[in-house]
Amino acid sequence: MGAVTEKAQGVRVVVCDTGPIFHLHQAGLLDWLAAAGEIYIPQAVEDELSALISDWTELRPRWLRVKQGRTPPDEAMAVLCREMMLHDGEIDAISLAREVKAHWLLTDDATARLVGESLKLEVHGSLGVILWRAAQDDLNPQAARAGLRRLKSTSLWVSDRILSEAAAALDEILHAR
Repeated sequence: MGAVTEKAQGVRVVVCDTGPIFHLHQAGLLDWLAAAGEIYIPQAVEDELSALISDWTELRPRWLRVKQGRTPPDEAMAVLCREMMLHDGEIDAISLAREVKAHWLLTDDATARLVGESLKLEVHGSLGVILWRAAQDDLNPQAARAGLRRLKSTSLWVSDRILSEAAAALDEILHAR
């Protein structure tokens, strides 16, 4: 892949760490992410996905772009990431999101979410992808609700409270259409 360009007008730039890609893949919903815009992962996330999914290199969707090389965090971010004990994939995704001025950072890790938000990134997770697709009127109500159920059946840890809030938000979205 060539250099990642800054936000193109009208095209959302999204950077993901391992969690959302892995959980959406487990739920059979990874293609739902493609509609969000230009989707990037850093090499460290590609490496983590290859370790988690035996045939990842064959399964990786063509729309998912891998940024080769490493975007080192600045000194302040490096200190914050060390203190918060983030993994390489999370650190590299946050660094890449800052570098390309991404519209969204996707992570399912609560600590990575806090770090991203403290760095003024708009952060969402796997649940957010489903809610966004429903809000875009891309999903019928049955598919949207089934998506939440399928995501719940993956290795994603999410509390019952958050799942209830997501279901309530989905109902609001569906009733507002």
